[in-house]
Amino acid sequence: MSMPVNILVVEDSEDDARLVTRVLSRGGFVPTCRRVQSLAALQEAFEQEHWDAVLSDFRMPQFSGIDALNAFRARDLDIPFIFVSGTIGEEIAVEAMKAGASDYVMKQNLARLAPVLKRELAQAVIRAEHRQAQRELELSRDRYMDLYELAPVGYLTLAADGRIEQLNLNGADMLGVRRDASTGLQFTAFLSPVERERWAAHFERVLLDGTRQRLELALQRPGTEPLHVQLDCMREAATGSGAGQAGVRVAITDIHERKEAESELIRYEAQLRHSQKMESIGTLAGGIAHDFNNIVGAILGNSALALEAVGADHPAGALLREVHKASMRARMLVRQILTFSRREPQELQTQSLQPMVDETHQLLRATLPAGIDLQTRIADDVPQVQADATQVQQVLMNLCTNAWHALQGGVGRICIGLDSVVLDPATCQRLGGLRPGRHAHLWVSDDGVGMDNATRERIFEPFFTTKPVGQGTGLGLSVAHGIVVAHHGAIEVESAPGVGTTLHLYLPVADTAGAAALAPRVQRVAAAGHGQRVFYVDDDETMVIMVERLLAREGYQVRTFNEAALAVAYVREHPQDVDLLVTDYNMPGSSGIELARELSRIRPDLPVVLSSGYITDELRAEAREVGVRGLLEKENTFEELGALVARLLADPVTAGGPAAA
Repeated sequence: MSMPVNILVVEDSEDDARLVTRVLSRGGFVPTCRRVQSLAALQEAFEQEHWDAVLSDFRMPQFSGIDALNAFRARDLDIPFIFVSGTIGEEIAVEAMKAGASDYVMKQNLARLAPVLKRELAQAVIRAEHRQAQRELELSRDRYMDLYELAPVGYLTLAADGRIEQLNLNGADMLGVRRDASTGLQFTAFLSPVERERWAAHFERVLLDGTRQRLELALQRPGTEPLHVQLDCMREAATGSGAGQAGVRVAITDIHERKEAESELIRYEAQLRHSQKMESIGTLAGGIAHDFNNIVGAILGNSALALEAVGADHPAGALLREVHKASMRARMLVRQILTFSRREPQELQTQSLQPMVDETHQLLRATLPAGIDLQTRIADDVPQVQADATQVQQVLMNLCTNAWHALQGGVGRICIGLDSVVLDPATCQRLGGLRPGRHAHLWVSDDGVGMDNATRERIFEPFFTTKPVGQGTGLGLSVAHGIVVAHHGAIEVESAPGVGTTLHLYLPVADTAGAAALAPRVQRVAAAGHGQRVFYVDDDETMVIMVERLLAREGYQVRTFNEAALAVAYVREHPQDVDLLVTDYNMPGSSGIELARELSRIRPDLPVVLSSGYITDELRAEAREVGVRGLLEKENTFEELGALVARLLADPVTAGGPAAA
């Protein structure tokens, strides 16, 4: 099969050019030839067409074959350039080939021309393919280097002894060094002593196993914070100075943000567990409060009645007073538990915190030893908050008492502070989900012994205390925590051993425009009975006996029932034989709410008082709905029942409204 070729012939002889064409045609080519005989014509031909080969005479009148060769080389063409001459000698031919000619053919032996051209054309194709492969290789290498240098991860090559042999730009940035200054440094120079031990074991395992290994650690960078990274390591045959020995390729991924997110998640999970634990304990505390207050109420009432019966001078009087005192302490303990569990009703009012700080300062100043320097730091223009003044003052007293006990030898400084802060979203999340914005900031600080991490993590747990037996209930800070959370605020501790402690309280600023003060409490009237008929319903026999004696002493006719059903049956049969009914809330078979609802159907105008060991906002709402006229905290039965009964009997319809007491 003939091969078409486009041949540029540099020849001053037309006949010789035709002869070359005939020789090529006989040699298996289909030649298209163009003859030029001057340098200008040669340059023009190069510009105008694409040529497969150049055949040039060596000696011509206007210019030489060497001139043609130089012009050819200046074009950087990769096609055969063959001298075809009758006068070229062997030495000149060799020099010409050294200068860039592909071959030479003597005009006396033109039979060689076709084979030589075929061979050189084939070589040109091979060279073109090689050049294309080289270009593709260079392009691939450039792309690889771009990927290597601009990769979002760091790449390192380590020698078998751990020296850095190569790294990309991001790797140098992660290590915090200039790339040109990093070569030859030990990778362990960027690790803490603890991390070096982990890295050494990991590096050795990579070298021995040859499998991909992953490790997370923190890089110690000069002049900045440690950087948490993930290292993916693979053994490879080293190049460069470590040739012949195994090296390690390391891909470094920045996982700092992920680590921070994991730490944040751990903190949130700890907060959630703490919140769930506090809620569970609070539920338990509220559940036992009713039964415990039954007992406390009975002890308080019966001890007071017994003391009246025997007289103050009786030998048993002192013992009865001690029983009464202990019962009062038990009642206060129950109230603290209820406050901690957020079951103690609040009286929130829009008010300033400064009067509470001032009053707490005055109370403590008269109580604390002279060796304690009690200070206050109150900023100007602190915003008002929605707060229960009694509860907030209880928090301050608890915190200051703890600070006092933390002072070594009873000597030191306590400071109560008040100002306002603006909390950003991140701080609010850390504090447990407060709303970003302005908050009132209360704090109590001391320069006492301080706390370690283990103690700080447990200080808000109920009944946890570091004080000796008999010197603390362990409820002070848990109650403070419950009060602050019930105020939609947060409490935070800052402490270290030997440095002292600061407890920070954050309370949201009140909307003063829409705030309304609570109505004042209804003034109680003195107890005075004149034979009115009072029914008392309770399943606790001790309370029944105590209340019966108490009301009889006040001048009432008392009938008692230990079951709600018995009271309903009696009132249904004798609806006008009762002037007021007092019932316990929590009884087997029927609650005090259900009893009040049933009685309202039989005798709608009958005043009903509901007594409970703990009174929640939900219970108040239920009592109001069924028409209960008064609520009584059971532990206060002895002190308050007589006055409450007297007030309701004096005006059973309007005396304080439903469930006002």
